[in-house]
Amino acid sequence: MMTKRETFSLMARIAVYYEQFELDQKKLDSWHEVLKGCNLEELEAALHAHVSASVYPPKIANLLKRPQKARVVPGPEETERIMSGKEKPASREAMQSELEKVRTILGIGRGES
Repeated sequence: MMTKRETFSLMARIAVYYEQFELDQKKLDSWHEVLKGCNLEELEAALHAHVSASVYPPKIANLLKRPQKARVVPGPEETERIMSGKEKPASREAMQSELEKVRTILGIGRGES
């Protein structure tokens, strides 16, 4: 849990890094309402990362961690688990037939020079 003093300290650092960042009581209260359940060290690390990457002051969302699950590539075991409930792939003949239909639609001749 962050105290309001810690929220102020974080925001004061933002104001040092970014001159255009204005700090007032209303903004402090609003930020603290959102950040009070966060870990100060994690927010400070996020601020340092933001400062090194952006010329614009951070918004609250820039400092909060977002889930990265969409970017995680599953390992072999997880892939096996995911795929075990799927249908079996089409037969080689069915795939070749569908590829031939696509070639016909696109006007692509196979093996032609």
